[in-house]
Amino acid sequence: MKTTLTVIQIFLAITLSVLIFLQSNGETESNSNLLSTTKTEKRGWEKIMFNFTIFIIIVFVISSIIQTTL
Repeated sequence: MKTTLTVIQIFLAITLSVLIFLQSNGETESNSNLLSTTKTEKRGWEKIMFNFTIFIIIVFVISSIIQTTL
């Protein structure tokens, strides 16, 4: 059981790393300023990837908690 959870965590960590690296940086002249009032909205594939990244983070945290309690 513990070996299976370890393998799942390794898979989730690799998937999470890939998803984070694939997300566009979006760093242009207008977005690089923290005080900028322009608001960008995620649409299409970018939104799906962002939501999937959040889902993988939640699953990773849950699996970490389960592994530490065993």
